[in-house]
Amino acid sequence: MAESPSFELQELTNENRNWVQTYGTSDANLKSNYTDILAVNYISDGKTLNTTFWLSSGFANSSFAINSTDNNNNQSLSSSSRKLSYGILIDADSNTKTGYNGADYDFYVESVAGKISGYLYQLSSTGGYRLIGSNTNLTQNHEESSIGPGYVNLNLDLSSINSPSQYNLLFYSAEAFKSNEVRQFTSWVTIPPPTLKITTTPSDITIRQGEDQLVAARIKSTAGFSNDVINITLGITGSNFSNSNNNNNIDYNTLPSFNPDELNVDIIKNQPPLFKIHIPPQTPLGIYTIPLIVTIREPSIATTTKPTFTAPQGGTVDPEFELSKKYPTVGYLTKPVNLTVTVTLPKTIGDQFKDFWSTYGQFIGIFAGAFVGAFAKIMFDKTSKKKKEQ
Repeated sequence: MAESPSFELQELTNENRNWVQTYGTSDANLKSNYTDILAVNYISDGKTLNTTFWLSSGFANSSFAINSTDNNNNQSLSSSSRKLSYGILIDADSNTKTGYNGADYDFYVESVAGKISGYLYQLSSTGGYRLIGSNTNLTQNHEESSIGPGYVNLNLDLSSINSPSQYNLLFYSAEAFKSNEVRQFTSWVTIPPPTLKITTTPSDITIRQGEDQLVAARIKSTAGFSNDVINITLGITGSNFSNSNNNNNIDYNTLPSFNPDELNVDIIKNQPPLFKIHIPPQTPLGIYTIPLIVTIREPSIATTTKPTFTAPQGGTVDPEFELSKKYPTVGYLTKPVNLTVTVTLPKTIGDQFKDFWSTYGQFIGIFAGAFVGAFAKIMFDKTSKKKKEQ
């Protein structure tokens, strides 16, 4: 059987830490730090998708629901009336017309009265859903999913969703108390993880020693999203370099070396990207790679799915859940890109004359032509006058 793509550890920082009321009308005793997602790590060997939710508050132990404390009013909540869930919506075919609002599967774990259970559902565009597996009959990988101090770990056997070659993930948490529920969503992420590409004007950047040049650029995700650039920093390697926007587990030691004494790079603006590159006279000739760390904003739509109150074998969505609602979110992607610059010799006197003539030659030609014409007219007039006098 074919395997899904494998990829190294990725980290998504949850910029959208907003709550959505998915059931009921009150959020009292909800919105606790236990379901406040700070970040999510995800990695895959092509067979298993391993994810870790990092939460705002840790649990005393794995049976955290016994005497959990609400973040709003610090009152102890009964474990039997409170449910915490952590899940992944999976768009297994990158087609928004299949599944429910594009999500083909819903994989999650929930804790009720200190008991942890896990479920995998297949979702239909009709609003229907069916249970594919649970904690008792899914896979060994699923049974190893766990909840611990400050994190939730979910392991999904990718063969249970037919080992897709490309898929999208949306992470969420849900917290229910009595008849009310709130959820928190991250942005969608694309598998295989996208990279960033940069194109420049001019396409080949060649700068002479002792000169500088303005370079306009366009940076876009290979996933095909917008080129809305939020931040650009120089990816200078070494112990003196740090980057607060590192939310993709970037190994800066693998980036090309860059000596700011050889090339001076100023980032004039982020969107659209504009750079000013100055080449000092002493810079050796050659091709230089300038590493950049770029963060772009990628739009996505977070959609709610079936309720997590019950886990029936199958059925249709509860109308109260309003699955037709869509909650816009914004995703951020931070990746390294490289800017290539070729340093050449300074201009010779001949080059300077060519540049001067290409700029002013036409004007000089016109001026010289006008001068010659005027001079010729004067001489013609003088000659005609002399002939008349004779």
